[in-house]
Amino acid sequence: MTRKGAKPGGRGSSRGRSVAAAAAAPDNPVPMTPPSPFGADIAPDRLLVVRLGAVGDVVRTLPAVRLLRRSWPAARIAWAVEPGAAPLVTGHPDVDEVHVLERRALEGAAWRRPLAAAGTLRRFAGTLARFAPALALDFQSSFKSGLVARASRAPVRFGFDTPQDREGSHRFATHRVLLPEPRVSRVLRAAALARAAGAADGPLVADLALSPEDREAARAERARIAAGARLVAIAPFSSLRQAWKRYPAERWTAIASGLAGRGFAVAVVAGPGEQEAARALGEAAGGRVVPTAPLPLKPLAALLGGAELVISGDTGPMHLAWAAGAPVVAIYGPTDPVLNAPWGDGHGILAPPRPTDRRDADKFPGLGPDLVLEHALARLAAAPGARPMEKTSC
Repeated sequence: MTRKGAKPGGRGSSRGRSVAAAAAAPDNPVPMTPPSPFGADIAPDRLLVVRLGAVGDVVRTLPAVRLLRRSWPAARIAWAVEPGAAPLVTGHPDVDEVHVLERRALEGAAWRRPLAAAGTLRRFAGTLARFAPALALDFQSSFKSGLVARASRAPVRFGFDTPQDREGSHRFATHRVLLPEPRVSRVLRAAALARAAGAADGPLVADLALSPEDREAARAERARIAAGARLVAIAPFSSLRQAWKRYPAERWTAIASGLAGRGFAVAVVAGPGEQEAARALGEAAGGRVVPTAPLPLKPLAALLGGAELVISGDTGPMHLAWAAGAPVVAIYGPTDPVLNAPWGDGHGILAPPRPTDRRDADKFPGLGPDLVLEHALARLAAAPGARPMEKTSC
């Protein structure tokens, strides 16, 4: 883990527990009450995964769901998810059914048409109940996700116990899990819940199940942006609801300018509503700094996976990038990199000694664009040459 002021490739701060140390920690027994009725000899016939959003959280739940699939290959697995992340699990080889909770429609109707909203919720709960899972796993650990697990009528419901839950979600669980070390990667946290439910241990693989069509769309977009140049992608945006996670725009401009001035093509990841800001960033940076088209999630993942490097804050595209096989330089301020760092080897983490407050005037102290560019160029120099997009799936 590289921290503020550390040299590229050097040792980071020894303060606190590093991402690498957390990832390499041996698996400890996971206390729970009561023990799971499922395991190698007794398999659930149907199970429900509850991880409603967001994109990065769904990506980090995929390795745990792969453990469930490998442990119980004959089980039918359903996933309850919100629309934004639904494309990641729809048609996935580890998922048999997808049940989409229309959160925004419900939130809009709750005030204007409360009876209609209640009816929508009842129909969604009825769909889950008809699926009739023997086991439900609440990976999200919020009041809403706990309620979804309870509405499924699964007789066995796994969730995290207090104080490792949120919003009292433990009350909806029949089996409550406490991690011996709660400050671990979200990938490890999700895998621990799957193992507590009876899944066997195994490799933690985030398979995005990218199709040939996804890769072809990514090739066309890469050709439009890079025209044969080495491609670096930057992901400067986050949702407006989490705007406090954004690294300052003027610093992104300096990073993009430094990369373009050295001959790299820079793709600015921009979704709906972000195109104008991405164009402004590109114009200010100069050179070949081009916003991406508003691609669907899987073609975007394929594009990122074929980049020489992805530079990002703590965002959904960052998690798509590492899952698709790209090296990442990730920038953290108010969020904890121990919990949220890209999974796997070959990534660089830039973070202050401890997470900042989202209300701070400078949420990224000491993490100037020159430092980010230094780390990015060091990693690009260590791995010269274009990366084939055919090898971007984990």
